[in-house]
Amino acid sequence: MPLKKLAAGAAILCLSAQAAAQPACLTTSEAETVVQALLPSVIETVGEQCAPFLPANSAMTARSDALMQRYTPAAEMARDEAASVALRILNDGESPPPVAEESGGELVLGLFEMGIAVAMNDMLDADSCPTADRVFTVIEPLPSRNFASLLVLLMEIGSRDDEPDEAGPFAICETATG
Repeated sequence: MPLKKLAAGAAILCLSAQAAAQPACLTTSEAETVVQALLPSVIETVGEQCAPFLPANSAMTARSDALMQRYTPAAEMARDEAASVALRILNDGESPPPVAEESGGELVLGLFEMGIAVAMNDMLDADSCPTADRVFTVIEPLPSRNFASLLVLLMEIGSRDDEPDEAGPFAICETATG
Protein backbone atom coordinates (compact mmCIF):
# COMPACT_ATOMS: atom_id res chain seq x y z
CA MET A 1 0.00 0.00 0.00
CA PRO A 2 1.47 3.34 -0.97
CA LEU A 3 2.48 5.71 1.80
CA LYS A 4 0.39 8.47 0.21
CA LYS A 5 -2.81 6.52 0.85
CA LEU A 6 -1.82 5.85 4.44
CA ALA A 7 -1.02 9.52 5.05
CA ALA A 8 -4.13 10.73 3.30
CA GLY A 9 -6.31 8.34 5.22
CA ALA A 10 -4.66 9.21 8.51
CA ALA A 11 -4.94 12.79 7.94
CA ILE A 12 -8.18 12.86 6.71
CA LEU A 13 -11.70 13.64 6.66
CA CYS A 14 -12.99 11.29 4.03
CA LEU A 15 -16.54 11.63 5.28
CA SER A 16 -16.90 15.15 4.00
CA ALA A 17 -15.54 14.38 0.54
CA GLN A 18 -19.01 13.47 -0.63
CA ALA A 19 -20.41 16.70 0.81
CA ALA A 20 -18.28 19.09 -1.21
CA ALA A 21 -18.35 19.24 -4.99
CA GLN A 22 -15.25 21.42 -4.97
CA PRO A 23 -12.88 20.80 -2.08
CA ALA A 24 -12.65 23.65 0.39
CA CYS A 25 -9.40 25.58 0.10
CA LEU A 26 -7.52 25.57 3.41
CA THR A 27 -4.29 27.21 4.36
CA THR A 28 -1.54 24.88 5.49
CA SER A 29 -2.06 26.16 9.02
CA GLU A 30 -5.80 25.38 8.95
CA ALA A 31 -5.17 21.85 7.66
CA GLU A 32 -2.54 21.30 10.35
CA THR A 33 -4.99 22.50 13.01
CA VAL A 34 -7.65 20.03 11.88
CA VAL A 35 -5.14 17.18 11.78
CA GLN A 36 -3.72 18.16 15.17
CA ALA A 37 -7.21 18.14 16.69
CA LEU A 38 -7.83 14.65 15.33
CA LEU A 39 -4.40 13.13 16.07
CA PRO A 40 -5.33 11.19 19.22
CA SER A 41 -8.31 9.66 17.43
CA VAL A 42 -6.22 8.80 14.36
CA ILE A 43 -3.49 7.22 16.51
CA GLU A 44 -6.09 5.22 18.44
CA THR A 45 -7.76 4.01 15.24
CA VAL A 46 -4.51 2.97 13.58
CA GLY A 47 -3.26 1.33 16.77
CA GLU A 48 -6.45 -0.67 17.26
CA GLN A 49 -6.77 -1.72 13.64
CA CYS A 50 -3.12 -2.66 13.25
CA ALA A 51 -2.75 -4.51 16.57
CA PRO A 52 -3.69 -7.89 15.06
CA PHE A 53 -1.05 -7.47 12.34
CA LEU A 54 1.88 -6.24 14.44
CA PRO A 55 4.06 -7.83 17.11
CA ALA A 56 3.30 -6.80 20.70
CA ASN A 57 6.63 -4.98 20.92
CA SER A 58 6.06 -2.83 17.82
CA ALA A 59 6.16 0.91 18.41
CA MET A 60 2.52 1.39 17.54
CA THR A 61 1.28 -1.48 19.68
CA ALA A 62 3.51 -0.70 22.65
CA ARG A 63 3.43 3.10 22.69
CA SER A 64 0.32 4.41 20.94
CA ASP A 65 -1.60 4.93 24.22
CA ALA A 66 1.22 7.02 25.67
CA LEU A 67 1.44 9.11 22.49
CA MET A 68 -2.33 9.67 22.47
CA GLN A 69 -2.12 10.94 26.05
CA ARG A 70 0.82 13.18 25.19
CA TYR A 71 -1.00 14.70 22.19
CA THR A 72 -4.43 15.08 23.82
CA PRO A 73 -3.85 18.48 25.50
CA ALA A 74 -2.71 20.09 22.22
CA ALA A 75 -5.56 18.37 20.36
CA GLU A 76 -8.10 19.74 22.82
CA MET A 77 -6.66 23.25 22.44
CA ALA A 78 -6.97 22.97 18.64
CA ARG A 79 -10.55 21.63 18.59
CA ASP A 80 -12.45 24.94 18.59
CA GLU A 81 -10.54 26.29 15.60
CA ALA A 82 -10.62 22.87 13.91
CA ALA A 83 -14.39 22.68 14.42
CA SER A 84 -14.82 26.01 12.64
CA VAL A 85 -12.65 24.83 9.75
CA ALA A 86 -14.53 21.51 9.60
CA LEU A 87 -17.84 23.33 9.29
CA ARG A 88 -16.38 25.41 6.47
CA ILE A 89 -15.27 22.22 4.70
CA LEU A 90 -18.84 20.91 4.84
CA ASN A 91 -20.21 24.29 3.76
CA ASP A 92 -18.39 24.18 0.39
CA GLY A 93 -15.58 26.41 1.60
CA GLU A 94 -17.87 29.21 2.80
CA SER A 95 -17.87 30.35 6.42
CA PRO A 96 -20.79 28.80 8.27
CA PRO A 97 -23.38 30.96 10.02
CA PRO A 98 -22.36 31.77 13.62
CA VAL A 99 -25.18 29.69 15.10
CA ALA A 100 -23.97 26.60 13.22
CA GLU A 101 -20.43 27.27 14.38
CA GLU A 102 -21.53 27.44 18.00
CA SER A 103 -23.47 24.19 17.95
CA GLY A 104 -22.22 22.01 15.12
CA GLY A 105 -18.44 22.13 14.97
CA GLU A 106 -17.76 19.53 17.63
CA LEU A 107 -20.39 17.26 16.09
CA VAL A 108 -18.73 17.60 12.68
CA LEU A 109 -15.33 16.73 14.16
CA GLY A 110 -16.92 13.65 15.73
CA LEU A 111 -18.30 12.67 12.33
CA PHE A 112 -14.86 13.18 10.77
CA GLU A 113 -13.37 10.90 13.43
CA MET A 114 -15.92 8.20 12.58
CA GLY A 115 -15.23 8.69 8.87
CA ILE A 116 -11.52 8.29 9.47
CA ALA A 117 -12.10 5.06 11.37
CA VAL A 118 -14.18 3.67 8.50
CA ALA A 119 -11.63 4.76 5.87
CA MET A 120 -8.75 3.35 7.89
CA ASN A 121 -10.57 0.03 8.29
CA ASP A 122 -10.48 -0.38 4.52
CA MET A 123 -6.83 0.64 4.26
CA LEU A 124 -5.09 -1.07 7.17
CA ASP A 125 -4.16 -4.71 6.76
CA ALA A 126 -1.24 -7.11 7.14
CA ASP A 127 0.59 -5.40 4.27
CA SER A 128 0.05 -1.77 5.27
CA CYS A 129 0.34 -1.96 9.07
CA PRO A 130 4.11 -2.56 9.13
CA THR A 131 4.47 0.61 7.03
CA ALA A 132 2.16 2.48 9.37
CA ASP A 133 4.25 1.26 12.30
CA ARG A 134 7.43 2.44 10.60
CA VAL A 135 5.92 5.89 9.94
CA PHE A 136 4.74 6.00 13.54
CA THR A 137 8.22 5.11 14.81
CA VAL A 138 9.85 7.85 12.74
CA ILE A 139 7.46 10.64 13.70
CA GLU A 140 6.62 9.57 17.25
CA PRO A 141 9.23 11.85 18.89
CA LEU A 142 7.78 14.96 17.23
CA PRO A 143 5.60 17.45 19.08
CA SER A 144 1.98 17.20 17.97
CA ARG A 145 2.07 20.29 15.73
CA ASN A 146 5.11 18.93 13.88
CA PHE A 147 3.46 15.51 13.58
CA ALA A 148 0.37 17.23 12.12
CA SER A 149 2.53 19.35 9.79
CA LEU A 150 4.30 16.29 8.46
CA LEU A 151 1.01 14.47 7.86
CA VAL A 152 -0.37 17.49 5.97
CA LEU A 153 2.81 17.64 3.89
CA LEU A 154 2.46 13.94 3.07
CA MET A 155 -1.18 14.56 2.13
CA GLU A 156 -0.11 17.38 -0.19
CA ILE A 157 2.56 15.24 -1.83
CA GLY A 158 0.22 12.26 -2.09
CA SER A 159 -2.59 14.26 -3.68
CA ARG A 160 -0.53 15.87 -6.43
CA ASP A 161 -1.39 13.21 -8.98
CA ASP A 162 -4.95 12.52 -7.84
CA GLU A 163 -7.66 12.60 -10.44
CA PRO A 164 -10.38 15.22 -9.90
CA ASP A 165 -12.84 12.54 -8.72
CA GLU A 166 -10.26 11.34 -6.16
CA ALA A 167 -9.94 14.73 -4.49
CA GLY A 168 -10.24 14.75 -0.73
CA PRO A 169 -12.51 16.97 1.32
CA PHE A 170 -10.13 19.88 1.20
CA ALA A 171 -7.24 21.21 -0.79
CA ILE A 172 -4.27 23.17 0.45
CA CYS A 173 -4.45 26.61 -1.10
CA GLU A 174 -1.77 27.06 -3.73
CA THR A 175 -0.97 30.58 -2.55
CA ALA A 176 -1.18 29.94 1.17
CA THR A 177 1.95 29.05 3.09
CA GLY A 178 0.19 28.69 6.42
